[in-house]
Amino acid sequence: MSNSEEKLISVKNLNFKYHTEFILKNINFDILKGRNVAILGRNGGGKSTLVKVLLNFLKKNSGEIKFFIDKDKIGYLPQIREFDSSFPINIFDLVISGLTNRKNLFRPFNKDEKKKAENLLKEFGISHLKNKLISEVSGGQLQRALIARALVSSPEIIFLDEPESFLDKEFEFKLFEKIKQLSSSTLVIISHELEKIYNYVDSIFIVEGSIKVYKDKKDYYRDENAIIHRH
Repeated sequence: MSNSEEKLISVKNLNFKYHTEFILKNINFDILKGRNVAILGRNGGGKSTLVKVLLNFLKKNSGEIKFFIDKDKIGYLPQIREFDSSFPINIFDLVISGLTNRKNLFRPFNKDEKKKAENLLKEFGISHLKNKLISEVSGGQLQRALIARALVSSPEIIFLDEPESFLDKEFEFKLFEKIKQLSSSTLVIISHELEKIYNYVDSIFIVEGSIKVYKDKKDYYRDENAIIHRH
């Protein structure tokens, strides 16, 4: 199997409901190595819920989620609105915490790991904030640190939930070029704005309770019924 066909995650007949209402119904797709994905859909359609179910933050009701990679090789950027910015941690410790996992939660970090975190702080223009508590920085600066945290472990796949939120326009424009420069990870990007990410993705998943998969992003624009996010 070539890299372009190598599965990282496979989902079959996935269902998730909140109380009695199905939020996700009969979801099927594969995420392939090196094939970046845009997850689109209207508010409340289940985009973020899908990622949380994949990452086991929410428990599925039925179906199968199969990982073909070590789960420690997955990076995740949550929506910044869901992040507790009052937690007493500084920017450097936040970024390097992306190297922890359940097996080594309290281990010390070595010199190379600290250097990697320092380099990411520099790349994202927040080195001068390394000792600042996260409650003392702006939303855009915190978002940069959270993106660096998602990248620091050199994951094989990164889920980015609205990564452009709170970023200033200049950095937002450079964001995906920066991620591409720093990482060889497969990206799964939840966004409301396809135009901003179109050049960086290969496939488009429309999530609105169910899912429609466009393995080739060009097929999205060929589909007369694909009216979401079209201009």
